[in-house]
Amino acid sequence: MDDTRTSTARQLHWADSAQFPDDSKSGPGLDQKTVTQPSESTDEKTLDRWFLEQRGNKRVPKRLDVVNELQVTTAGPLEMTGNITLVSEDGSVTHANNLKLCRCGASKNKPFCDDQHLDIEFFDNGAVPQASSCMPITRPQNVTVTCVENGPLKFSGYLRVHNKKGQESISMRGALCRCGKSSNKPFCDNRKGCLSNC
Repeated sequence: MDDTRTSTARQLHWADSAQFPDDSKSGPGLDQKTVTQPSESTDEKTLDRWFLEQRGNKRVPKRLDVVNELQVTTAGPLEMTGNITLVSEDGSVTHANNLKLCRCGASKNKPFCDDQHLDIEFFDNGAVPQASSCMPITRPQNVTVTCVENGPLKFSGYLRVHNKKGQESISMRGALCRCGKSSNKPFCDNRKGCLSNC
């Protein structure tokens, strides 16, 4: 099991880091499909890497050696990796290591991206304007993302928000825009009327 965990953590790190040039379609130990976003649905990916371990009298998700990161794509979704607990609007809980979250507000499968940003021609340059509020951490942490009904995606726990231009913001809590109208994207600015669009 340790070999599987190590292999999985390595795949997540390689697939989502910016260490390969944009024109590179492969990395060490990865095939082209892994690097170029597989065609499987988000629902299939959300539970694919979790292992349970016994803690006390209950079985809980085992924390993998993966740093929590959220990549802001240009005119596309928020691509999140790490030890993620997702709490949906109805209160159901999902554990995941790899999520593609909608930030344009048009998805019919919220909070997940279903590529509606292409149909509505959503545009955002993917800038990360907010300064870091804490220091980088390399050891694995948990992050909880809560879908606020008709509101943003609130997160608590270590999260490095970054883009391919080298901009980053590291914080322990915050709110991410999912209506596509924030003037502070990818973060929510509590804009009037945005709640009805989320």
